[in-house]
Amino acid sequence: MENLVALIIVGLGIALSIWISFYHRGSTASTANYYVAGGGISPRVNGLAMLGDYASAASFLGVAGAVALMGVDGWWLAIGFFAAWIVVLIAISSPLKNVGKFTVADVLNARFSGNAKKIRTVAMLSTLVLCIMYLVPQIVGAGHLFGLLLGWDYLPTVLVTGSLMALFVIIGGMKGTSYNQAIQGSILFGAMLFLLVFGVIHLFGGNPAGVIEASETMVPAKLAAGNAEAVAVAAAAASPGEAVDAVRAIMADAPSAVTPGVGLRDFANQASLVVALFFGVLGLPHILIKFYTVSNASDARKSAEITIWGLAVFYAAIFFVGLIAMYALYPDLLKMIADGEIGKAKNMTMPMLGEMLGGQILMGVIAAGAMAAMLSTSAGLLISATSSLAHDLYKGVINPDSTDAQELKFAKIGAFFLAVIAIGMSVWLKEENVAMLVGMCFGIAASTFAPALVFAVWWKGLTSQAVVWGMATGLVLSLLFTFSKFFGLETMLGLDVLVNPALYSVPVAVLVTVVISIMTSDRGDTEEFMAKAHGK
Repeated sequence: MENLVALIIVGLGIALSIWISFYHRGSTASTANYYVAGGGISPRVNGLAMLGDYASAASFLGVAGAVALMGVDGWWLAIGFFAAWIVVLIAISSPLKNVGKFTVADVLNARFSGNAKKIRTVAMLSTLVLCIMYLVPQIVGAGHLFGLLLGWDYLPTVLVTGSLMALFVIIGGMKGTSYNQAIQGSILFGAMLFLLVFGVIHLFGGNPAGVIEASETMVPAKLAAGNAEAVAVAAAAASPGEAVDAVRAIMADAPSAVTPGVGLRDFANQASLVVALFFGVLGLPHILIKFYTVSNASDARKSAEITIWGLAVFYAAIFFVGLIAMYALYPDLLKMIADGEIGKAKNMTMPMLGEMLGGQILMGVIAAGAMAAMLSTSAGLLISATSSLAHDLYKGVINPDSTDAQELKFAKIGAFFLAVIAIGMSVWLKEENVAMLVGMCFGIAASTFAPALVFAVWWKGLTSQAVVWGMATGLVLSLLFTFSKFFGLETMLGLDVLVNPALYSVPVAVLVTVVISIMTSDRGDTEEFMAKAHGK
């Protein structure tokens, strides 16, 4: 087998993750333990877990791959991913912990208890959509990763991945998932720094400035791959440096890897992506639920601070590693893109770079970290989705008198069916870049939960009717433009279909929320809620 050593390392990583989940199987006996680990996770572990959950396949594989193909434009994703955490820390981390219990809907219902069923229903639908959509890039990344390691067909790999992620959730619950995420976050962090340091030493003689100098010469791989002569001369070059220089000689007037505008060519697309990423974290259920796994609001803030510092270093490193990968793999990337293997070129840059720099051992470590990221992030997503399905829909609407055992059974059955749906979508969207797929999820989150939560904890004028209609409007509009993008439509409702739906759906959702709040009167238990949310 061509990549036996790397495969063994990946297998050991998966086995460790399964063991951790199995070890914490006793933490799934009650809903409080299953959904949020009984609030017993320490701030340090929780901060690392959020780092691992957030710096998942989308960041480690997708952002680095986007930079390797498009240059600096691929880094827009990372900037947005990081900046949003500052907003989370300032705006909602403490209030969320003070008034919530298991799900995002709990926060809204704490204020609007009189309209609980409608709010829980629309919140549950938004959570399910977001979590399924977020599962897709994790499974897509795993499919390409196993294809690289084993040469497997795509379908068997996504079936294996989907089955494993459902197993993690059913066995270990939130506690097992949190420890898995903390470990895989540490592995990804270390792997990224190792690739940065070793790449600079191996390819640029230890001179970090050499990365930027080379990037100023490189024609972005995605752009160069469209020129048949450039692909041919790159393939014939004796070294990456010669390939870069040869392509530049052919495409003398082309932009460089550090020239903005290669991937996102107009302001509307850039603005839409930035809006989605900046506000999206405020509405991601699998991230927000982590604030319930600690014991108090102070620990929630400490967790967010640890995550922010980790992400600052991680995303700075990922930019340079992406440029190093473009340089090191330049002929290979051009050939893959020209041959139509765009999915592999977008998503497998990091394992290929690891193999080039450190052989199968480093490739295996990177692949194991990426696989652990996909599985543990998927597990966190499934827990968020099944928590909402069981707690908000089953317990909150269908069967309010249900026992813990009945609710847990409903949640675990739901995990299986949600995994099946995500696998089906992963087969359809296998050629998409995993980071851009995640960006779509951020746009949906920014259009649904983000306005509702920010208004709920900071604006006394918000009404329950506005929450329902604002979230529903944002959900429908963002999905309409998201699937228009997937189907390759150029316009929808007379508007250009952009790289992300947020530029349209976020302002409309906010406007609907404000207008309906002015027109209606159910402002809920405002004074009591605000006092509790802000610790007064």
